[in-house]
This record gives sequence, C-alpha cells and structure tokens, in this order.
Amino acid sequence: MASSRRQSNGRSPLVNQQRQITSFFSKTNSPSPSPTISKQTSKLNPNSKPNRSPSKSPSPSPTTPSPVQSKLKKPLLVIGQTPSPTPSTPADKSYGKEVVDKRIRVYWPLDKAWYEGVVKSFDKESGRHLVQYDDAEEEELDLGKEKIEWIKESTGRLRRLRRGGSSSVFKKVVIDDEDEGVTENVEPESDDNDDDSSDEDWGKNVEQEVSEDAEVEDMDLEDGEEEEEENEEEMKISKRKSSGKTEAKKRKASGGGKLESGKKSKTNANVSKQELKVSLVEPVKKIESDKASNGFDNALVGDASERFGKREAEKLHFLTPKERRDANRKRPEDVNYNPKTLYLPLDFLKSLSGGQRQWWEFKSKHMDKVLFFKMGKFYELFEMDAHIGAKELDLQYMKGEQPHCGFPERNFSMNVEKLARKGYRVLVVEQTETPEQLELRRKEKGAKDKVVKREICAVVTKGTLTEGEMLSANPDPSYLMAVTECCQSSTNQNEDRIFGVCAVDVATSRIILGQFGDDFECSGLCSLLAELRPVEIIKPTKLLSLETERAMLRHTRNLLVNELVPSAEFWDAGKTVCEVKTIYKRINDQSAARSVNHVGPNAANSCEGDGSCCLPAILSNLLSAGADGSLALSALGGTLYYLKQAFLDETLLRFAKFESLPSSGFSGIAQNPYMLLDAAALENLEIFENSRNGDSSGTLYAQLNHCVTAFGKRLLKTWLARPLYHVDLIKERQDAVAGLKGENLSYALEFRKALSRLPDMERLLARIFASSKAIGRNANKVILYEDAAKKQLQEFISALRCCELMVQACSSLGVILENVESTQLHHLLTAGKGLPNIHSILKHFKDAFDWVDANNSGRIIPHEGVDMEYDSACERVKEIESSLTKHLKEQRKLLGDSSITYVTVGKDVYLLEVPENLRGSVPRDYELRSSKKGFFRYWTQYIKKVIGELSQAESEKEMALKNILQRLIGQFCEDHNKWRQLVSTTAELDVLISLAIASDFYEGPTCRPLILGSSCSNEVPCLSAKSLGHPILRSDSLGNGAFVPNDITIGGSGHASFILLTGPNMGGKSTLLRQVCLAVILAQEPMSLQNISNYLLLIESLSGWVPKIILWRDRVHF
Repeated sequence: MASSRRQSNGRSPLVNQQRQITSFFSKTNSPSPSPTISKQTSKLNPNSKPNRSPSKSPSPSPTTPSPVQSKLKKPLLVIGQTPSPTPSTPADKSYGKEVVDKRIRVYWPLDKAWYEGVVKSFDKESGRHLVQYDDAEEEELDLGKEKIEWIKESTGRLRRLRRGGSSSVFKKVVIDDEDEGVTENVEPESDDNDDDSSDEDWGKNVEQEVSEDAEVEDMDLEDGEEEEEENEEEMKISKRKSSGKTEAKKRKASGGGKLESGKKSKTNANVSKQELKVSLVEPVKKIESDKASNGFDNALVGDASERFGKREAEKLHFLTPKERRDANRKRPEDVNYNPKTLYLPLDFLKSLSGGQRQWWEFKSKHMDKVLFFKMGKFYELFEMDAHIGAKELDLQYMKGEQPHCGFPERNFSMNVEKLARKGYRVLVVEQTETPEQLELRRKEKGAKDKVVKREICAVVTKGTLTEGEMLSANPDPSYLMAVTECCQSSTNQNEDRIFGVCAVDVATSRIILGQFGDDFECSGLCSLLAELRPVEIIKPTKLLSLETERAMLRHTRNLLVNELVPSAEFWDAGKTVCEVKTIYKRINDQSAARSVNHVGPNAANSCEGDGSCCLPAILSNLLSAGADGSLALSALGGTLYYLKQAFLDETLLRFAKFESLPSSGFSGIAQNPYMLLDAAALENLEIFENSRNGDSSGTLYAQLNHCVTAFGKRLLKTWLARPLYHVDLIKERQDAVAGLKGENLSYALEFRKALSRLPDMERLLARIFASSKAIGRNANKVILYEDAAKKQLQEFISALRCCELMVQACSSLGVILENVESTQLHHLLTAGKGLPNIHSILKHFKDAFDWVDANNSGRIIPHEGVDMEYDSACERVKEIESSLTKHLKEQRKLLGDSSITYVTVGKDVYLLEVPENLRGSVPRDYELRSSKKGFFRYWTQYIKKVIGELSQAESEKEMALKNILQRLIGQFCEDHNKWRQLVSTTAELDVLISLAIASDFYEGPTCRPLILGSSCSNEVPCLSAKSLGHPILRSDSLGNGAFVPNDITIGGSGHASFILLTGPNMGGKSTLLRQVCLAVILAQEPMSLQNISNYLLLIESLSGWVPKIILWRDRVHF
C-alpha cells in the first residue's frame, strides 16, 4: 500500500464512481444495500484530519458500493458487519505475533469507512503490523493506535462461477498478463475505483432509487460505459507489481449489469427439469436440420443450473419446447417453421430496457448463432450465449442472477476461432456509434434512442475464418462447399445424377467450380469430398437425395451444415449471373474511377452494358454452356448468398482465383490431365489421413512432405490427390526433381533456408487484397479500441518484405540453370516467365516510404512525389507558413525592431511577441491576446485570417496522411496477378525440392521410373518392377525384421493382365496391393522408386487398369 493517503477534497474516491459497463443493461438504477451494510449518514468534512497521514483508499472488500446516479447524492455504503459509529479500541492496547493471520477491519477517518484485511506479519522492533487489505494493498500500522475490529469468522464473499465449480457464491477475479505473447480470457477493470457493483440484495428497495428520467438514465449508462474504458489505461499505468508476478486485477460487475429488466418476478419453486432445456447452442456435427439451426436441447447442469435454471424457466419460458415459436409465430411441428428465428412475446418486450431490447432484436433473428455483443472495449455474452462462453471459452460468469460473461477486445481472434472450430456460428455485433455521437444525433434529429447504434459486422464459422491469428497454426485449407443436385433418368448407367459444386477457401480467395455427372453411389462426389474435406456444406433445403446426404456424412469430418431456401437463398443460375454481373460491374466502375488505365479483376476490358464482359473466363464458359453449367452457377449462387451474410461476397469476388473442377465430366477420364483417385483410394491407401487417429503420421503425404512453406504444403497435397496423367508432363517434372539433386542440392537447401522465414503468403496476400475495401469489421464506422490500422500496416510491410525475399531467393537459385536441362526449372526461374518481373514494382514501394520507420511508428510518411494528394496538402501548408514568415518581416520593419518573433501560448499560435517599450507604436488593429513581463502578444487581422487557413490545410494534410495506407494498398492490389504468380512459383519450387529430398530417404537402390507412351488405344496396360520396396515402411519401423522387396510384372507382352494373389491371413496380400498402388502414384508424381528397374505404361490404357486395383470398398483378406 502507498505510504501516504492522498486527500481528495476530503472525499473518498469511491463516492463519485464511474458506471459499470454492464449497467448499460439496467432498466432502473435500483440496487439496495445488503443487510450487513450500514450507511454513513454524516457528510464528509473536507477539512477533517484522520489519525494518520492520508493515502489512497483501498477498495472495500468483499463487495463495493452500489451504482450511484450523478443527480442522486447517495451516501457511501460501508461493507461488512455494521460497525459501531465510534469504535472503542483502547488506545493503550498492544498487540504482538498472536494476531498474525487474523482477519481485521480497519477504520479510515478520511473515508469514514471500514476496510477488511488480514494481518500478515509483525515487526518486533517497530511494534508495527503489516496489514494486507482485500484489494491486495498493504500498509504497516500500529494497531494499538488505530480504530480496529477483529473478525472472528471470514465473511462470505461473492465469486464468479466457473464451469464445474461447486461454490454457490461468486467472485470476479481474473488475471491480466501484460506480456503480449500470452493471451488469456481476462476481463480487466477500467479503473481500480471504477466499480458500481452492489450487494446480493440489489433488487430490493427499487422504488427508493428510480431515476426521474428514463432517457437520461439510459444515456448515463452509455456514458458510463465509455468512461470506464477511457480510464483503463490510467489504471494500467499506476498498476503495481510484486515478487515479479503480474498483479491480479478485477473487472467488477454490478447486479445492475443484468440484461433482464429491473422488474423482478416471483420465482416458482416447482420448476420441471424439462423446462430448463433452453440455454445451450451445441456445435453442429451431423447433418440434422434441427440441430443445425436450433441447439437449445441441452439442459443446464451443475452450478449453472442451480443458479440460473429457475430464472430462465420463468422469464424465458417462451424458449421451452412447449411455447417455442419462430418469428412468424409458427410452431416447430409446422412444415415452414424456421428454427433460426424466435418470436418474442409483447409482455416480455415491454419489460425490457433499451439495451436489452437491442440485444434481443439481434438474437431473435439469429438463434442459431452465438452473439459477440460489443460494449466499449469488451465483447459481452448474455443469456444462453453466456453458458457457451463459460463452457467452451472458460469465461467467468459475472455476478447476478442473469447469465453474463465477456472478454476484452484484444482476445477477439482467439475466442472467435475457438468457437468456430468447435462448430459454432458466431455473430459479431459491433458498436458503430459513441455516446457523444448518440447525444449529437438526439439533439440534431430529435431521436429518442437511448442506446448507441450497433450493427452486425461479421458472421464467423469454421469455413469463414480469415484473420492471421486464426489460421497460423493450421495450414490446411478450410473449404466451404455448396452442393446442388439434379437426378435424371438416363440410358447412361454412369450418370444417374448431375451435381453442381462450388468449393471456396475463403482464406486464400480460391473458388473451385464445376458440374459433373455421377453414378448412383455418388462416386465422383465422394472422391471430391475425400480430397477437399470441406468443413462446411451449403445445401438447398430438402432437395438433395438420400444417397447424397449419406455421402456427405461418410466422407467428411465434423461437418457444419447450412440449409438455404431454394431460389430465395440458394439462388438459381439466372439470379446468380445477375448478382455476379452487378458485383463485377461495380468493382470495375470503382477501379475505373481510381485509374483510367486500370481494368477490373479477371476482366479484359472495362465493363459496359449489362456487365457480361466483366465476368471471369470460367463464369463466361459456364454461362455459355447453358444447362451444362446451370447447376455449377447455382452452387456459386448459394455460396455467394451465404458469404453475403458474412460480408465476404464482394471481398471474395474482387480478387478471386477461379479454378475449374478437375472432376467435371467425371466419366470422361481421357479429358483430364490427372489420374483419378476415388474416395476409397484416398482413404484406404492412407494418402493424407491414417486409419488410426485421422492425422497425417504414417501417410504418403507425411513421407513426402519436406516443404518449408504453408502454401507449399497445400500444393503438395493437390499434387498427391491428382497425380499427372500425361507422359510429357511427367517427364518434365522428373527432370525438374533430378535437377535439384546432386551438385545442385546445396543451392536448393539455401533456397529452403530463405523460405523458412516466410509466413503463409497465400493467405497474407488474400488479407491484403480484402483490406483494400473497408467493409465488415474493417468498416470505418466500426469503433475499435485496438490499433487495427497499425496491424494492417505491419501486415502490408510484411507482405512487401516477403515478396522481396522470394524474388531474391529465386534469383539466387537461378544459378543452377547453367548446368540443368529441365524446361520446367528454366521456366520457373526465368524472370518474365514463371518468375514475374516485379523489381520495378518493389522499387516503387521502397521509394514510397521508409519501411522500418513505418513499421515501428505505425504511420506512413510518404516521400515526396509518391502521393499527389499528400504532396498538394504539404505544399499548401508550406505556402501559408511562408506567408506568415513574410508577414513577420513586414511587422518587424513596421515597428522597427528585429527582435519581434512568433510564439505559441496554449492554443494560440503565431502570436507576435512585442517588447513592452514598443506598445505605443503598435497599430490599432493589433489584438492583444496575452502578456508577460516585458512583452505583449498580439494577433493582427491578417494572422487571424491565415491561421484559419493553416488549420484547414493541416487538417487536409492529416486526412491525406490517414488515407495513404489505403491508397498504397490499392496500388499493390493492381498487380495482384503478379504477386499470386510469385507465390505460386515459390510454392512449386518448394514442392520440387521436397520431392528431391524425400527420394534420398529411401533404403537401398532407387531408380527413375520409365513411363511408356501408348502407341494405340488397344494396347494392354503393363507394370514391371524388380526389387520393388515399400515407399513408407522402413527397416527401423519393422523391429528386428526387414521389408522383403518384391518383383512384379502385370500386363505387357507374354504376361497376364491381372494377378490372382492367394495366401494365408496376414501373409502380405494387402501390403503388396498397397505397395503397387503407391508405386503407381509415385511414378506419376513423379518420384524415384525404391527398386532396381521399373517401367510403366499409362495414358489411356492405365485408365482401365489402375482403378481396378485401387477401387475397393472394404479391406478383405482372401
């Protein structure tokens, strides 16, 4: 504790307290004191002198005074047992070690209040005791000279309920770690004295403290919310540390912070357990429409049930299955019932305050989502959402009978990712107005709003995670896939149904579109699902067949399902094309406004007419295909509608990277450049996931993955899922892998070392492109307290540095071109071909501003000639300053004194400081502003006019400086194709080096597979291998044994086209089958194989042979 107690005009700092953030949700300001609290009826005397030197008051314990309106002069509440007004502590009483560890109550005359604590130690020499108060402050006291009381039994204190805890009382104690590297779900208070929480009996004596003006009260609550956050930084500055540990802080909550009305209802003791099942939203893990949109089917348990169950069953009875209705008042058994919405009874709405009503308006339209409701610097969770926060995020409940918890803004990314990855949908409601702006709006427009504006700014799910913090730990793509279907009666047995598919990786702006015919068992769709493993599915309600539903369930993991109403939400092809044309036309018009020579993304010319020329090539092809592309366009429409709700549709399309679905036309394998691996092959051969625990250990991918970049790892997965099918392409890749081995391996390893410092550039570029348009949480109207602009600037500078690093690394690796013949390596490492020529672009940004200074300061100061708007503003400021300098010279000449100069005093700038002896010579139009000994300070009429112009010019300069980052990002995005090409080239080199390294891990001799071209369509497929090893099994994994190589020949001249393999169980039949299949895949990757000699005939002949080996459904031992 501080050594002295600071006087504050004789009043305790707890008398005029700031309002608690949660008091925003109190309809009336009416908490009443606990029976154990006595009031100080006498007024505080500012001139009173306590028995000891005054110092800062500790926070009362265990609770703090109740909220006080600024108009009400409510006396200070004293916590604890009712003390005697004049405590009778004998003045000559002495205490020693016998009182150590005892609870004590100390009287503070300045505050006229009692504070509780514990006697920690005794100093025999000074005769003083060290008392630690309940707010962790310490003070040395001579107990014999103090007014004290001993507490025989510890007073029950309020604790915040943790999930699974057994205490029935609650205390809000959380840890605030100043180390930015450690993030915790903490709720720091805004100020040590910034608390207006009341005792447990907050609901009594309501009439005694009802506000005279409800509108003023609600405004005060909002103002208090803002004030609390403004003082947070002041509190942090004064925070003390002890023993090297971060001091615990408290975010104290008021009973008035409840989201419910101030009107209390009588509780019903006989509440059935069935009515308690109204609170939790569970993550969606199965294709069940009810569960996907309505998760209120899990009863509260433990302390939460005991604490909140009765209240929820009574006040939220309309959530129980017996009374639940959607927004159109339809019951769950109704065919058109919408479980995503909720009907709120009128009597319930009337009981709500403005803040409560605002929250319920959002919630009633999004019952399938968890609301992150922004209040100042905190995201708050109320009612049923609070239970999810406590269960999944380990947040602490605030005290009171209403479920409520929250976390600070800086923990947003961490917490939204946790819920999204667990299958929850998170609705982010941001504050778009400050209390000051609300007050101004009320005055100007006569609005009667009592609460600040809040708007939905994001919907985050496991398929729409975009922020870097959310994705850094997981390089695998999180696909969002829309599927639509058309069953048909066809003579072609292989095309019983047609699918339209749109798969989107939002984090990289990658869109895969396609339409294909499939068989009755949905083999093509299953293959696609097994390859992409989407985390979210969008489907039209009740339009997919049972077989399709089963396929999606069987070949996905923890899938989140979203059902959209056909046509209205899951758009058909016509509406999709119309919407896409509108978006691209708007994008191109905006681009044309910025630059006459700039063309829109994926468009060859500026848009005219209906916007058809704006469409990317793939969309134009699908539109031209008519019925053969309508389902694919419809799938895109369902995706765009879903992303539109999350404010990601235009952001995605602006710089989208469109790809055609490789399996389009699944039955026509000759049209594909890749070998087809169906779902059974991918899963049973364990290409990406093992059958033990579903991770990548022991898989073919793990064996080959030596990539050092996240985008390289993703490309390797794509190559493994789609082995090459054309001989020329296979041989080119073989030459490239060979060119990175031997004497060139050292250069390749240096290249990898340089790349190891890169972040996930593919995702980083996508975020930079998305930030070029202020929308969603990035919108200018959103009020954020964390420095989002500085974070955006640091990401932009990081992207520039990493692009420069990739160019330098590729240039260094280019020295190997002198001794390699690989056409692929020559293409990748030659500037202007595979390697984009971006030296001039990087130089432009290097010359634009100082990267180091901008990264450290969080602010860009552009160099001259970079930004015309900023240069113009600077020139205007210089002109005005020059005119003021000229005016000073004129005034010196006029008064005949060269010592006259400009000075600044407070807000007055450019004051002419004139010596006192020249006062008689001063013209009459001089305006005296101030003086000091020997000098008078004046403004002339000219100065008054010019400083107004100067103020305006400086404002324009600051505005230009504020927008410079967005303009630079806009310039960066103009070359988005080149940046993407650079990343693609780097990824391909990373994968080729990975394959070269992987081939060195084989045991025994290896050889380069010989791929034979097919001379005629009737030629028999063949495979021949001598001493073929296993690509995954190694001697060190087989214990004392060793893998025995196999010779195998299938097809070709004089050999059978198939082998019937027999033998006992566990005899190695399945191992040989997998060994051969993996060898075929590796040969077409291509990779060196672990054998002495090998040749393989593929092209068209392989299409009829390899699937017969690979396509098995079950693992059967013959």
